[in-house]
Amino acid sequence: RGGKPAWGLGGGGEGGEGGAAGRRVPVDPMAGPSVRIDAEMSITTERFFVMTQDKNLTSLAELGGIAGVAKDLGADLERGISSESMAAREEKYGVNYLPPEEDVTYLRYLKEALSDHMMLLLLFLGCVALIINLTVPESGNDSVHYSTAWIDGTFIIVAVTIVILVTTINDYLKGLKFAALNAMDDKAPFKVLRDGKRVEVDVAELMVGDVCEFGEGSFLPADGLFLQGQGVAMDESAATGENDEKKKDAIHDPFLLSGTNVLQGHDAKMLIIGVGEHSFSGKIELQARENGKKTATPLQEKLDDLADKVGMLGIAVAALLFVTLIIIAAVVSEQNDEDFPWKKILDYLIIGVSIVVVAVPEGLPLSVVIALAYSMNAMIKDNNRVRSLAACETMGAATSICSDKTGTLTTNEMTQICAHIGGLDTAEYNHNDPKCARLQLAEVHKDLSAKALSLYVDSIALNSDAYTIPTPPGHQGREYNGRIWLGNKTEQGLLRWVERVDARGSAGIRESVPKADKMAYPFQSKKKSMTTLCRMDHPYFGKCTMQFTKGAAEVVVQYCTEIMDAEGNYHPLTEENKKQILAGITKWGSAGLRCLSMTCKKYGDYTAPFPEDDPPSQGLIFLGFSGIEDPVRTEVPDAVAQCQSAGVTVRMCTGDNINTAKSIGKKCGLYQEKGLAMEGPAFRRLFCENEDEFMRLLPRLQVLARCSPLDKQLLVGNLMLLGEVVAVTGDGTNDAPALKLADVGFAMKDGTQVAQKASKIILLDNNFVSVVKAVKWGRNVNDNIRKFLQFQFTVNVVLLVITFVGAVRDAVSGGDGKPPLAAIHLLWANLIMDTMAALALSTENPDAEKLLSRPPTYRDCPLISHRMKRFIIGGSLLQLIIMLVLIFDGKDLPVFEIDPMPAHPPGSDNGNWTPMAYKDEEEKRETTLRTTIFNTFIFMQIFNWFWARKLYDEKNPFEGFGRSPFFLPIVGFTAGFQAFMVEVAQSFMETESQDGGRWAIALTLAFLMLPWGLVLRLIPIDEPPHVQKRLDHQIEEEKRKREAADESEDEEDDGEFGGKVKLKLVMEVRAAQKALFSEAFKAQKPQAEPGPIPIRAPAEVQATRLHQAVERVQSKQRVIRALRGVRGDSMRRKASSGFSSGVLSASRGQQMQTFGPGATGTAI
Repeated sequence: RGGKPAWGLGGGGEGGEGGAAGRRVPVDPMAGPSVRIDAEMSITTERFFVMTQDKNLTSLAELGGIAGVAKDLGADLERGISSESMAAREEKYGVNYLPPEEDVTYLRYLKEALSDHMMLLLLFLGCVALIINLTVPESGNDSVHYSTAWIDGTFIIVAVTIVILVTTINDYLKGLKFAALNAMDDKAPFKVLRDGKRVEVDVAELMVGDVCEFGEGSFLPADGLFLQGQGVAMDESAATGENDEKKKDAIHDPFLLSGTNVLQGHDAKMLIIGVGEHSFSGKIELQARENGKKTATPLQEKLDDLADKVGMLGIAVAALLFVTLIIIAAVVSEQNDEDFPWKKILDYLIIGVSIVVVAVPEGLPLSVVIALAYSMNAMIKDNNRVRSLAACETMGAATSICSDKTGTLTTNEMTQICAHIGGLDTAEYNHNDPKCARLQLAEVHKDLSAKALSLYVDSIALNSDAYTIPTPPGHQGREYNGRIWLGNKTEQGLLRWVERVDARGSAGIRESVPKADKMAYPFQSKKKSMTTLCRMDHPYFGKCTMQFTKGAAEVVVQYCTEIMDAEGNYHPLTEENKKQILAGITKWGSAGLRCLSMTCKKYGDYTAPFPEDDPPSQGLIFLGFSGIEDPVRTEVPDAVAQCQSAGVTVRMCTGDNINTAKSIGKKCGLYQEKGLAMEGPAFRRLFCENEDEFMRLLPRLQVLARCSPLDKQLLVGNLMLLGEVVAVTGDGTNDAPALKLADVGFAMKDGTQVAQKASKIILLDNNFVSVVKAVKWGRNVNDNIRKFLQFQFTVNVVLLVITFVGAVRDAVSGGDGKPPLAAIHLLWANLIMDTMAALALSTENPDAEKLLSRPPTYRDCPLISHRMKRFIIGGSLLQLIIMLVLIFDGKDLPVFEIDPMPAHPPGSDNGNWTPMAYKDEEEKRETTLRTTIFNTFIFMQIFNWFWARKLYDEKNPFEGFGRSPFFLPIVGFTAGFQAFMVEVAQSFMETESQDGGRWAIALTLAFLMLPWGLVLRLIPIDEPPHVQKRLDHQIEEEKRKREAADESEDEEDDGEFGGKVKLKLVMEVRAAQKALFSEAFKAQKPQAEPGPIPIRAPAEVQATRLHQAVERVQSKQRVIRALRGVRGDSMRRKASSGFSSGVLSASRGQQMQTFGPGATGTAI
């Protein structure tokens, strides 16, 4: 799923001018236009599945072969299926997507919110309080006051209901956002034949019976039977565990499995016979859903651990308060010779549970969900489509970016500037201008013969995949004489040069050779070249099969034994000739030009069969080489400079030669004086022969030239071993291992589906600047979560202290042990701490200048920095002083002085107070003071929000409101609702109206948080320098800590993103690479490049690991998880599963990932 459509990877295509078209493999003697359209559809989905899984040719023969299957399905292999049969096909064989794992419904999130055990306990206690208060009189009274007895219990029930509803709505909205992002990630186009027309449909619309086109780099979207194709080779290791590539044809192995990827192949088609849950990968995905478990991201794991510790502290405080109040009540009852007040136990229990509700920081996972969801949505505008939540936060810790050159650092607008033909350097021209006139031979070079130019031009036109189509309506890009170019950008640049120097044009040259007489062998990184064989009546070689080979200039010249001169004649290639050629290549490369050599030879006679594999590149005639310019993007040097100032090293990986790579590196600003540039072969040899020196030089490496996909994987793995957090870009199928191994893999929008499935982020504009923007957003996510963290911990400290101290003080003074804040007040504070603060502080947009002017926050850095501790301790100190003064001496302060109790009840001049009326009046006066305390506390949190937005030593808390779209509205809503609760909802909130003086005092005391925050920032704080440790050293340190804590190795839950998993993958890859490369060097094959190392274990091993991980997680559940219920975990689970797609192919990208011809097993 995703990436460029498979049909764009083959030959000329509809409306094209040809290209490297392939042979049509005979499908079946019975196949052809005679297949009727009416469908019997008698073959069942089960039979199709078993036949495909077992690759049973006998079963296929029993069905009449491919033609028999097509006939039963009513599919014409030349015209496709009828659109009128779509409904019947869907009813019989299903659709090509899986049902979603979980429906996004309001009731689902309401159920999760109701699973919070603490909320349910409060709800139960509220009901108990309501029943008891309505049936049991207060102490000293003979009857129940029904007018007031219902209030306490009802308040708690209503407050808990409001908290649950707010939580449900918030979670539901986030679920809808994730679902929308999933839908965006699920779409991918495929070309099929329907009603005799070639049409493009979404992958979810594929039907059994469709004739579907595919090509190199594609993930097969469904099970199918091979119909035709040129050189089709599949990687089925994800399905079978066999790491050999599988050649496909219609006779020996026509079975194509969904979820596997195409290593090679052009002009390929298949007949779909299994979709959705009836396909091979669909059944595996459904099984994985039953046994699988989502893994939290590293930051979520840290926050969960921190939430557990804080929650345990809250539980301890609540239990201690509950026991203390009971002891005090018992002592007081004994002293007064009274019965023990059993009814108070219920009040104490409600207070204790309220403390736990406030203390357990459920807002931490909520803040992660909000921050990541908001950032992912915003990152799309910055051309980053995030496929993994962990990628957002990991990019904030990135220390190294390994970037491709073409299209990422450069514009990918290839232009052949000049050429070296027959020993002559042609004049330099820019051939990208559509208005350029055709050049005459003398304008190319006055001494160049028409024969030499013709041979050189033919070698380009006949050995290229790029082609043109008529300009579609609404096209905004560049066009050439009413047509636009498609295909490889380098070949487009070469062919545009051909259009200017040869009157035949590339289309005319290609039309001279029928498609059936061509066989193209795609570019191979091992040989740095591509080849095309053509049966033709050549004007200079006669009627024969010609071989045209082009590729890396200094590599291909080594395959040559002859050289063409300016007259078009051939001579033996001498060492002196080679030196001159290599000198010219070096000269142009140093000027930033990519050089490609063109060669040809007579391969054999006209009837020579085309080999299945790439013909040997030897005995070639050297015709010349082209100098191609790919300008550096104008914005790249500034972006690279930003990365360097942010402590992120940018490294370039390119297939160009060392001189071209150095030149481009200098233009980008990433290759500097003390930097190191190496070529792939030397890089590999150093790794094999002197690992210590290799690891010593690796941090200095800035440019890796002649870089193969395996070199990139080697670079990424060893940087990670050094402790670097590595991001890497790639677009090809062979880039998938490096993309998967890296901490964050960036695939190009125009890259292959295999590369995109291995990546965590897709670059929608293929631009390096977008990678830098991802770094910015990653750091912003980490900062926003830390802002929320320091605010919530400040509130937690203050609430726990004042609740405990205030309740004990009241009980000791002869009261009922009431805390300064009632249970309803604590629940409102919990809303502020969780939902409101998470929305206000987790949605701030990044300030690129500040974020990229400081070093990264390494992934093993502590969550709470010294500056955050200063904020928490300093802010808590001022709030505690104010709150404790109000609790202990509030009645006696002049500003809060309350008039003495009148001698007579209000409205009576000579009446006497009844005991109940007197008590009610006293409670009203007590409630007035508690309201002042409550009001002051809430507004202190509101003013503290302003400073919580600043993590460092910023002096202006009001800066950057434009980056916080939700902050001021939430502040305004919170303040307004607080006023409403104090002045209007008095009965519900247990408050009393405050006069102007009390409002002024409360706001003044709360306002002190602003100047106090500035004072705190004037206190110097030195953050200890953090040195990133090697990955193996980090694991060893964690092991020592675990041993010191008496935790066994088996109990450790490392998780998908854990350091142990990464270290194991890196070490496995390094060992495999060293073994392969050492063997190649011993065999004296320095150009040998084994296939990429698989990043997976066999399916049964993965399943065992998955089961063990689940068991470990379940065995480590702590008290806090049981008390908090599943909602806290579900918040994390929603984040982890945000991109679990309901569409088959998206899920397939996670469950059936394959990485190169050497891959084995299944990635779950």
